[in-house]
Amino acid sequence: MKKAFKKILSHLVPKGNAKERMKLFYYSLLKSKNVAFDLVDHNGNVTYKTTFYTLSLVTHEALYPIVDDFNYYQHCYKVKSDDVVIDAGANCGHLSVFFSKLVGQNGKVFAFEPDKFNIERIQKNRSLNEDLTDNIAIEDLLLWDKNEWIDFYEAGTVGSSAVWMPDAEHCVKKQAVTIDSWVKDKAITKLDFIKMDIEGAEIEALDGCVETIKTLKPNFAIASYHIVNGEKTHIKVEAFFKAMDYPYKTVRFRGNEIITFAGPNLK
Repeated sequence: MKKAFKKILSHLVPKGNAKERMKLFYYSLLKSKNVAFDLVDHNGNVTYKTTFYTLSLVTHEALYPIVDDFNYYQHCYKVKSDDVVIDAGANCGHLSVFFSKLVGQNGKVFAFEPDKFNIERIQKNRSLNEDLTDNIAIEDLLLWDKNEWIDFYEAGTVGSSAVWMPDAEHCVKKQAVTIDSWVKDKAITKLDFIKMDIEGAEIEALDGCVETIKTLKPNFAIASYHIVNGEKTHIKVEAFFKAMDYPYKTVRFRGNEIITFAGPNLK
Protein backbone atom coordinates (compact mmCIF):
# COMPACT_ATOMS: atom_id res chain seq x y z
CA MET A 1 0.00 0.00 0.00
CA LYS A 2 2.84 2.40 0.94
CA LYS A 3 4.71 1.63 -2.28
CA ALA A 4 1.60 2.18 -4.39
CA PHE A 5 0.93 5.52 -2.70
CA LYS A 6 4.52 6.67 -3.23
CA LYS A 7 4.34 5.68 -6.89
CA ILE A 8 1.15 7.69 -7.42
CA LEU A 9 2.66 10.63 -5.51
CA SER A 10 5.76 10.54 -7.70
CA HIS A 11 3.64 10.90 -10.87
CA LEU A 12 1.23 13.52 -9.58
CA VAL A 13 3.54 15.94 -7.79
CA PRO A 14 5.94 18.11 -9.80
CA LYS A 15 9.67 17.81 -9.27
CA GLY A 16 11.58 20.22 -7.09
CA ASN A 17 10.73 21.83 -3.78
CA ALA A 18 7.00 21.11 -4.01
CA LYS A 19 7.67 17.41 -4.36
CA GLU A 20 10.10 17.45 -1.45
CA ARG A 21 7.49 19.19 0.68
CA MET A 22 4.94 16.50 -0.19
CA LYS A 23 7.42 13.75 0.70
CA LEU A 24 8.20 15.53 3.96
CA PHE A 25 4.50 15.64 4.80
CA TYR A 26 4.04 11.96 3.91
CA TYR A 27 6.98 10.68 5.95
CA SER A 28 6.18 12.98 8.88
CA LEU A 29 2.87 11.16 9.20
CA LEU A 30 4.69 7.81 9.46
CA LYS A 31 7.61 8.81 11.67
CA SER A 32 8.33 7.51 15.16
CA LYS A 33 7.46 9.84 18.05
CA ASN A 34 11.12 10.60 18.82
CA VAL A 35 11.95 11.61 15.24
CA ALA A 36 11.31 14.87 13.36
CA PHE A 37 12.03 15.79 9.74
CA ASP A 38 12.48 19.15 8.03
CA LEU A 39 13.88 20.71 4.87
CA VAL A 40 16.76 23.19 5.03
CA ASP A 41 17.92 25.54 2.29
CA HIS A 42 21.66 25.35 1.68
CA ASN A 43 22.95 27.80 -0.91
CA GLY A 44 19.73 27.45 -2.88
CA ASN A 45 19.66 23.65 -2.65
CA VAL A 46 17.35 21.50 -0.54
CA THR A 47 19.00 19.54 2.25
CA TYR A 48 17.36 17.39 4.91
CA LYS A 49 17.30 17.88 8.66
CA THR A 50 16.63 14.85 10.82
CA THR A 51 16.15 15.23 14.55
CA PHE A 52 16.54 12.03 16.53
CA TYR A 53 15.43 12.64 20.12
CA THR A 54 17.36 15.88 20.84
CA LEU A 55 20.17 15.39 18.32
CA SER A 56 19.88 16.90 14.83
CA LEU A 57 21.88 16.27 11.68
CA VAL A 58 21.71 17.75 8.18
CA THR A 59 22.35 15.60 5.11
CA HIS A 60 22.18 15.83 1.34
CA GLU A 61 20.07 12.66 1.31
CA ALA A 62 16.67 12.22 2.94
CA LEU A 63 16.89 9.82 5.87
CA TYR A 64 13.17 9.03 5.94
CA PRO A 65 13.48 5.28 5.26
CA ILE A 66 16.63 4.62 7.28
CA VAL A 67 16.39 6.74 10.42
CA ASP A 68 15.26 3.66 12.36
CA ASP A 69 18.79 2.31 11.85
CA PHE A 70 19.98 4.79 14.49
CA ASN A 71 17.97 2.83 17.05
CA TYR A 72 18.70 -0.60 15.61
CA TYR A 73 22.47 -0.30 15.72
CA GLN A 74 22.32 1.01 19.29
CA HIS A 75 19.92 -1.67 20.49
CA CYS A 76 22.47 -3.21 22.84
CA TYR A 77 25.17 -0.57 23.21
CA LYS A 78 24.50 3.17 23.14
CA VAL A 79 27.41 5.29 21.91
CA LYS A 80 28.33 7.90 24.49
CA SER A 81 30.58 10.88 25.09
CA ASP A 82 34.35 10.18 24.67
CA ASP A 83 33.80 6.83 22.92
CA VAL A 84 36.06 5.61 20.12
CA VAL A 85 33.93 4.17 17.31
CA ILE A 86 34.52 2.37 14.01
CA ASP A 87 31.80 2.88 11.40
CA ALA A 88 32.71 0.13 8.93
CA GLY A 89 30.83 0.57 5.69
CA ALA A 90 30.15 4.25 6.33
CA ASN A 91 28.47 4.77 2.93
CA CYS A 92 27.32 8.44 2.87
CA GLY A 93 28.39 9.05 6.47
CA HIS A 94 24.96 9.40 8.05
CA LEU A 95 25.83 7.19 11.01
CA SER A 96 29.36 8.61 11.16
CA VAL A 97 27.94 12.12 11.63
CA PHE A 98 25.42 10.78 14.16
CA PHE A 99 28.15 8.99 16.13
CA SER A 100 30.38 12.07 15.88
CA LYS A 101 27.78 14.16 17.69
CA LEU A 102 27.35 11.50 20.36
CA VAL A 103 31.05 11.02 21.16
CA GLY A 104 31.81 14.75 21.28
CA GLN A 105 35.11 16.57 21.02
CA ASN A 106 37.05 14.02 23.09
CA GLY A 107 35.73 11.02 21.18
CA LYS A 108 36.68 9.69 17.76
CA VAL A 109 34.84 8.13 14.80
CA PHE A 110 36.79 6.19 12.18
CA ALA A 111 34.65 5.98 9.04
CA PHE A 112 35.86 3.03 6.94
CA GLU A 113 34.63 3.52 3.37
CA PRO A 114 36.65 2.41 0.32
CA ASP A 115 34.22 3.69 -2.34
CA LYS A 116 35.54 7.01 -3.68
CA PHE A 117 32.03 8.20 -4.60
CA ASN A 118 30.75 7.52 -1.10
CA ILE A 119 33.77 9.26 0.43
CA GLU A 120 32.78 12.42 -1.44
CA ARG A 121 29.30 12.12 0.06
CA ILE A 122 30.71 11.69 3.56
CA GLN A 123 32.74 14.84 3.16
CA LYS A 124 29.75 16.79 1.88
CA ASN A 125 27.49 15.61 4.68
CA ARG A 126 30.15 16.36 7.27
CA SER A 127 30.47 19.92 5.95
CA LEU A 128 26.71 20.51 6.31
CA ASN A 129 26.92 20.04 10.07
CA GLU A 130 28.75 23.11 11.32
CA ASP A 131 28.47 22.03 14.96
CA LEU A 132 30.69 18.98 14.39
CA THR A 133 34.06 18.85 16.08
CA ASP A 134 36.96 17.51 14.03
CA ASN A 135 36.50 13.97 15.26
CA ILE A 136 35.69 11.98 12.08
CA ALA A 137 38.61 10.32 10.32
CA ILE A 138 37.81 8.81 6.93
CA GLU A 139 39.70 5.56 6.32
CA ASP A 140 39.86 4.76 2.60
CA LEU A 141 40.39 1.07 3.31
CA LEU A 142 38.65 -2.29 3.11
CA LEU A 143 38.44 -4.48 6.19
CA TRP A 144 39.62 -8.02 5.49
CA ASP A 145 41.39 -11.04 7.01
CA LYS A 146 44.81 -10.01 5.66
CA ASN A 147 46.63 -6.95 4.38
CA GLU A 148 46.56 -7.04 0.60
CA TRP A 149 45.18 -5.36 -2.51
CA ILE A 150 41.89 -6.97 -3.53
CA ASP A 151 39.15 -6.54 -6.13
CA PHE A 152 36.35 -4.20 -5.10
CA TYR A 153 33.07 -3.39 -6.83
CA GLU A 154 32.96 0.41 -6.62
CA ALA A 155 29.33 1.17 -7.40
CA GLY A 156 28.88 4.43 -5.50
CA THR A 157 25.93 2.86 -3.65
CA VAL A 158 25.22 0.73 -0.60
CA GLY A 159 25.95 -2.25 -2.87
CA SER A 160 29.69 -1.57 -3.20
CA SER A 161 31.39 -4.80 -2.17
CA ALA A 162 34.52 -6.94 -2.07
CA VAL A 163 32.36 -10.07 -2.17
CA TRP A 164 29.90 -9.49 -5.04
CA MET A 165 31.16 -8.49 -8.49
CA PRO A 166 28.12 -7.96 -10.76
CA ASP A 167 30.32 -6.73 -13.62
CA ALA A 168 33.95 -5.93 -14.43
CA GLU A 169 33.31 -2.32 -15.44
CA HIS A 170 33.21 -1.00 -11.88
CA CYS A 171 35.77 -3.40 -10.43
CA VAL A 172 38.91 -1.72 -9.03
CA LYS A 173 41.83 -2.70 -6.80
CA LYS A 174 41.65 -1.45 -3.23
CA GLN A 175 43.88 -1.73 -0.18
CA ALA A 176 42.50 -4.14 2.42
CA VAL A 177 43.71 -4.33 6.02
CA THR A 178 42.93 -6.28 9.15
CA ILE A 179 41.51 -4.45 12.12
CA ASP A 180 44.33 -5.95 14.18
CA SER A 181 47.07 -4.44 11.99
CA TRP A 182 45.24 -1.13 11.71
CA VAL A 183 44.85 -0.90 15.51
CA LYS A 184 48.57 -1.57 15.89
CA ASP A 185 49.60 0.96 13.21
CA LYS A 186 47.33 3.67 14.66
CA ALA A 187 48.33 2.84 18.25
CA ILE A 188 44.66 2.52 19.22
CA THR A 189 44.37 1.79 22.93
CA LYS A 190 40.59 2.24 23.30
CA LEU A 191 37.83 0.96 21.04
CA ASP A 192 34.32 1.03 22.43
CA PHE A 193 32.05 0.20 19.51
CA ILE A 194 32.25 -1.24 16.01
CA LYS A 195 29.28 -0.89 13.68
CA MET A 196 29.80 -3.09 10.62
CA ASP A 197 27.81 -3.27 7.39
CA ILE A 198 30.27 -4.23 4.65
CA GLU A 199 28.17 -6.19 2.20
CA GLY A 200 29.12 -9.76 3.02
CA ALA A 201 32.76 -9.20 4.04
CA GLU A 202 31.91 -9.26 7.75
CA ILE A 203 33.34 -12.75 8.23
CA GLU A 204 36.75 -11.82 6.80
CA ALA A 205 36.78 -8.59 8.83
CA LEU A 206 36.11 -10.50 12.05
CA ASP A 207 38.84 -13.03 11.26
CA GLY A 208 41.19 -10.06 11.11
CA CYS A 209 40.00 -8.70 14.47
CA VAL A 210 40.83 -11.54 16.88
CA GLU A 211 43.63 -9.82 18.82
CA THR A 212 41.66 -6.57 19.05
CA ILE A 213 38.72 -8.41 20.56
CA LYS A 214 41.00 -10.04 23.13
CA THR A 215 42.78 -6.83 24.14
CA LEU A 216 40.31 -3.96 23.65
CA LYS A 217 37.02 -5.87 23.99
CA PRO A 218 34.86 -3.66 21.73
CA ASN A 219 31.10 -3.91 21.46
CA PHE A 220 29.75 -4.83 18.01
CA ALA A 221 26.62 -4.22 15.94
CA ILE A 222 27.00 -6.18 12.71
CA ALA A 223 24.54 -6.19 9.82
CA SER A 224 24.31 -9.94 9.31
CA TYR A 225 21.46 -10.34 6.82
CA HIS A 226 23.74 -10.62 3.79
CA ILE A 227 23.77 -13.92 1.91
CA VAL A 228 27.17 -15.40 0.98
CA ASN A 229 27.38 -18.81 -0.68
CA GLY A 230 23.67 -19.31 -0.09
CA GLU A 231 23.85 -18.68 3.67
CA LYS A 232 22.96 -15.64 5.75
CA THR A 233 26.05 -14.20 7.37
CA HIS A 234 24.62 -14.18 10.90
CA ILE A 235 25.21 -17.94 11.06
CA LYS A 236 28.97 -17.60 10.60
CA VAL A 237 29.13 -14.41 12.66
CA GLU A 238 27.50 -16.24 15.57
CA ALA A 239 29.87 -19.20 15.12
CA PHE A 240 32.85 -16.84 15.21
CA PHE A 241 31.83 -15.23 18.50
CA LYS A 242 30.87 -18.57 20.00
CA ALA A 243 34.33 -19.97 19.21
CA MET A 244 35.87 -16.91 20.89
CA ASP A 245 33.61 -17.27 23.93
CA TYR A 246 32.51 -13.67 23.36
CA PRO A 247 28.96 -12.66 24.39
CA TYR A 248 26.63 -12.27 21.39
CA LYS A 249 23.03 -12.29 20.27
CA THR A 250 21.22 -11.81 16.97
CA VAL A 251 18.12 -9.62 16.70
CA ARG A 252 15.66 -9.39 13.82
CA PHE A 253 14.09 -6.01 13.22
CA ARG A 254 11.78 -4.83 10.40
CA GLY A 255 11.54 -7.07 7.36
CA ASN A 256 14.86 -8.75 6.66
CA GLU A 257 16.97 -6.49 8.91
CA ILE A 258 19.17 -8.77 11.01
CA ILE A 259 21.89 -7.44 13.34
CA THR A 260 24.26 -9.51 15.43
CA PHE A 261 25.44 -7.79 18.60
CA ALA A 262 28.47 -8.81 20.60
CA GLY A 263 30.66 -7.56 23.42
CA PRO A 264 31.01 -7.12 27.16
CA ASN A 265 27.86 -4.97 27.27
CA LEU A 266 25.83 -8.17 26.79
CA LYS A 267 27.10 -9.84 29.97
